[in-house]
Amino acid sequence: MHRRTLLAAGLVAPTVFAPAARAQSDYPSRPVRILVGSAPGGATDITARILTEAMGARFPRGFAIENRTGAGGNIAAETAARSAPDGYTLLINDASQMAINPVLFRNVPFDPANDFTPIALLDDFPFMIVCNPSVPARDFAAFVAWAKAQPNPVQFASPNPGSQHHLGMEILAQRLGFKVQHVGFRGGAQATTALLGGQMPAGSIGLPPLIPHLRAGKLIGLAVSGSERSPLMPDIPTLAEASGTDLSMVVWYGLVGPRGLPPEVVRYVNDAVAEALRNPEVVQKLAAQGLTARYLPPDRFGAFMAQERARWGEAARAANVTLD
Repeated sequence: MHRRTLLAAGLVAPTVFAPAARAQSDYPSRPVRILVGSAPGGATDITARILTEAMGARFPRGFAIENRTGAGGNIAAETAARSAPDGYTLLINDASQMAINPVLFRNVPFDPANDFTPIALLDDFPFMIVCNPSVPARDFAAFVAWAKAQPNPVQFASPNPGSQHHLGMEILAQRLGFKVQHVGFRGGAQATTALLGGQMPAGSIGLPPLIPHLRAGKLIGLAVSGSERSPLMPDIPTLAEASGTDLSMVVWYGLVGPRGLPPEVVRYVNDAVAEALRNPEVVQKLAAQGLTARYLPPDRFGAFMAQERARWGEAARAANVTLD
């Protein structure tokens, strides 16, 4: 969750692995399906497309990116969990599916601790608290004062119900004493469109779909959730700077397969990911979208997800938010 925690865990420098043997002589003999739990245009989808393009040499049959939206990413995760463990269906996952949703949703149709095989951590990014220019606030302090003065909870958009963006805003509102009403969309692009159109006064959204609109002045950036300012928007303060709290949160993405994925498949796919994230062009493409490469191999990624389940699960219970 904290950038310094990720750095201490050694997530910056990708580990070099010896080439892995193929799981079988013809793998991959057909396109590999990559499930994404949000709509095209958001950070998850952007991560998937940059990564699969870079992995093309090791996967000559290519990839089929499938956007399975809905239920805070649970539909995509359930599809992955119930798929055959043959390496042809993989999921780009995050803390929402692996840690937050099991607490917020009354019924989650998979076990995040036991139904998936870790492959690699991919990248992370901060989300941003933003508002439509119609809101009479141009900095975070003015926004909080305005929100406290409203007779009704302030509606805010996020890419998914149960996402880190959603829960982060709930925690922030509770800490600072204003009330919010969450409105979940099917990805960051749709949430951004609602903000631009004025249907939503405020939002908690990842940087990738926001950047051009922030630069054009069509949206107002109030605070970035990470422990450091974004190099893409260096004038926007961190939450800690803007709020006087110690809040610091990032959204991460990883790659998993269904339970029982053969070790040979895990090694082969992991090698392709490690190679891609060592490529400076790939790192730069991610950085241009506000994403930072954060590679971890399978065993360390599995341990990282276990830590995130404990951390975000505790935060979700403390926020006392439930979803149908």
